[in-house]
Amino acid sequence: KNVQGVETILMVGGFSECELVQKAIKDNFKDKKVIIPEDPGLAVLKGAVYYGHVPKTIGRRVARYTYGIQSWPEFDPNKHPEAKKVQIGTKFRCRDVFFKYVTKGELLTPGYRRSQIFQALKPDEECLECAIYVSDEEDPVYVDDESCRRLGTLRVPLPRVSTGCSLEIEETMIFGDTELEVQARDIYTNQQCEVSFDLLSNNVVQNGN
Repeated sequence: KNVQGVETILMVGGFSECELVQKAIKDNFKDKKVIIPEDPGLAVLKGAVYYGHVPKTIGRRVARYTYGIQSWPEFDPNKHPEAKKVQIGTKFRCRDVFFKYVTKGELLTPGYRRSQIFQALKPDEECLECAIYVSDEEDPVYVDDESCRRLGTLRVPLPRVSTGCSLEIEETMIFGDTELEVQARDIYTNQQCEVSFDLLSNNVVQNGN
């Protein structure tokens, strides 16, 4: 639905120099105007150089993946498998749930941010690990689904709190021009930690690592 109004196809990149590819595009999109630059392969390089000098050229980006974090909601027998049921303190929770921040294909403007407040399940620990995941699917369910990969982990030092007190962490994703910045803020002390990832990189950690 995002490309229903497209009237022009611009062919760039090395494969666009292939006459077989050019013919296939023209044959399958006869109602579209197909533009092929003189040097399709160099067009990408020239665009990258231009973007380096004028980064504001790109106003919006399409999310390459679905982005989210690992969460541990209260266990619901009507929707969570028994195999993922764990007991933390006095409550039963479901492990490895994918909490979605951004959906694959979503249009993002530079600086777009989304936040969510979570409660530390074990506030007596010295450190909280926030695992960030990406998925090729629009609506992943669990972080160990086949489509999911771990992007990285943000480690947040936890302050000492009185026994029985809750500890809340605000986790924020900020999408820049070419980077994803993840912030975690301890609401109790206002201490903040952050980590950045390259949105254009293919270097994501495979499940199990």
